[in-house]
Amino acid sequence: MGLETSTQVGQQGATRNTGVMDAGGYAAWAAAVTSVATLVVTTVVGGRREKRQWAREALTDAFVAFLAASWQHSDLAKVSATPPDTSSAEAMDGQYGEMRNQLTRLRLLSPPDVVRAGEALLRLQRGVKDAGSASERAEALAAASTGRHDMVSAAQRAMGLRRPWGAAPRGLRSASTAPGLPEPRQPSDSTRTRADEIS
Repeated sequence: MGLETSTQVGQQGATRNTGVMDAGGYAAWAAAVTSVATLVVTTVVGGRREKRQWAREALTDAFVAFLAASWQHSDLAKVSATPPDTSSAEAMDGQYGEMRNQLTRLRLLSPPDVVRAGEALLRLQRGVKDAGSASERAEALAAASTGRHDMVSAAQRAMGLRRPWGAAPRGLRSASTAPGLPEPRQPSDSTRTRADEIS
């Protein structure tokens, strides 16, 4: 009987310990599930954030490279003869090719409005090279300048930069612009060229 009593006491103690273990086990499971959920959410949100950051940086790089090639193409056209000699034509073709490469990147990363503005600018730059006379080239350069401005505006909209190119931020508009005066604007290409010649 003494043996049975100690066995019964051991079983009762084990039953009590099992009850305590069950609560601790549930707490451990809850902690593990919470940890896994936190890890999944952090990974998913962090991955999306990194993807958006990469896309924005790649898009910015493509915009800058596309517009830089456009500027270089126009600058080469301004200093070359009409029609361009072989070396000038090759240099302009190189910039035109760079614009095409960057336009491919823009097609992958940007909305249709940006792609349309880029395609239009690419055609306008081709018109600059193909211009047969000095007056045609001047008109083509002016059209390309307008196309660049359109491209920048489309790029700003695509990147969430709604402010017009060259305009002061909303909070500063009333303070920086006297009543009755127009908003400040980005200088035209011809103004930039004259400023470059002076310096």
